[in-house]
Amino acid sequence: MKLSRLIPKNHFCSIELFRAEPLISWPYTDAILFTAYDIYRSNDFWLDRIVSSGLTLKDGLIDLGFPKNKALVADTGVFEVEARKAGIAKELGIQVDIELSNSQIFEAYELSGADYFVAPDEIVLPDEKIEIIHRKIKIIKQNLIDLLEIIHPSKIIAVIQGHTESIIDDLFDFYRSQGITHFAMGGIIPLYHHNKTTLEKVLYYVRKITRDFWLHVFGLPHMGLLHYYLHEIEIDSVDTSALLYITARRRYLLGSRPEPVRKAVFEECDCDGCQHLSPDMSTTSSEFFLNLYIHNLRTAAILSEIKEKTIRDRSPAKRNIGENESRSIQKAERIADKQSQGVGISWMTADVAYEQRKEKVTKQTSRKDSLHSKSTKDIED
Repeated sequence: MKLSRLIPKNHFCSIELFRAEPLISWPYTDAILFTAYDIYRSNDFWLDRIVSSGLTLKDGLIDLGFPKNKALVADTGVFEVEARKAGIAKELGIQVDIELSNSQIFEAYELSGADYFVAPDEIVLPDEKIEIIHRKIKIIKQNLIDLLEIIHPSKIIAVIQGHTESIIDDLFDFYRSQGITHFAMGGIIPLYHHNKTTLEKVLYYVRKITRDFWLHVFGLPHMGLLHYYLHEIEIDSVDTSALLYITARRRYLLGSRPEPVRKAVFEECDCDGCQHLSPDMSTTSSEFFLNLYIHNLRTAAILSEIKEKTIRDRSPAKRNIGENESRSIQKAERIADKQSQGVGISWMTADVAYEQRKEKVTKQTSRKDSLHSKSTKDIED
């Protein structure tokens, strides 16, 4: 079963919108992702009916019109839980209402009928003591061994954690010894907020050692980084919930830029969503939300397939942690900051958003004062 470059998170477990036309037909990507966490926190009657009927969740989706040839990826959904355990949930704006054991996750996996399954992992933070990191790596390895009892290795996506070559190599070698051929890079969101330079080095190194295998990345802090992940580092796929958040904030993707919908010219886009949008519609209606989401989804899917003419060389000699890198992630982030004006950040809390707006106003005021006085001092955007 084929995976796609962009793997959007799908909320079919709890939101009926995703189980009805036009979304159920899903012509947008070759794969979608859902989580075990979604199953346990959902109180949707459809989910209860499918489970009691003995069908898998994918069988239930296919009965509703979901294409058989589209891949369903089952993730644990415990990033939120692990973020709280690691003490970073509040910083990332995450609220957790339930916790899941591995047995509950595996039960959800068996009910799902999914095509790929993400092995449970632990978030390895860059500033943790080495003994804590080693304990987490031991847990990650045992999680995989437990999952292999019910899932064939060809269907497992194993998550690489860590920020040094030795830790990364140790996990990767262990995974390969167990027959794993699909990998994912985890811990991206906290590392992005901690040190972007380290993140870039880690991404390049993990891509180097997995260059003969499929590599996924969990976490897309900015839509502006979609191209960077997929076409500069040449990661094979990325999942995201950002499209849903952008749509909920009534933002319209112009390329990778989320713009207020008032700036959208719907007739200039030929997607199925824009064909059903008009400036006269109520932006709070469910119809507007649905079609705006379709536009954003289609735009992101197209961006995920577009490659620049020049792709970076992926030779091992250029990809060791600790060597001088181009810092292109910082450039991509600055561009994304300017373009998205903050709305593309998946884990931004209200306090952080307020502080960014306040800082922006302060800088704009300083710019005006500087221009008025004809100062030659540079002012950062």
